[in-house]
Amino acid sequence: MPRFTRFSLDGVERLSAVDGYHWTDPSVTLVRVDAKGVVRQAKSLAEKRAMLVVASENDLVLAGGHDVVAVDDLVAARAVLAGWRR
Repeated sequence: MPRFTRFSLDGVERLSAVDGYHWTDPSVTLVRVDAKGVVRQAKSLAEKRAMLVVASENDLVLAGGHDVVAVDDLVAARAVLAGWRR
């Protein structure tokens, strides 16, 4: 498996630049690529929360729904999802 030292976000919109991203929408999927190249996805709110808990700054985390954005602020993403309970 390849090891990535860094992911480039050139040309990808960053979540920190998007107002009011709809995390709770069932059509939004999180995709995480870790430093070893392992890819995981999260669709439910519980899966999304769990993914963000284990994600590190060395991982590539994308949120895909209508648009695909890079989750560039894990702390803020965790805070938003922590506030949503169903």
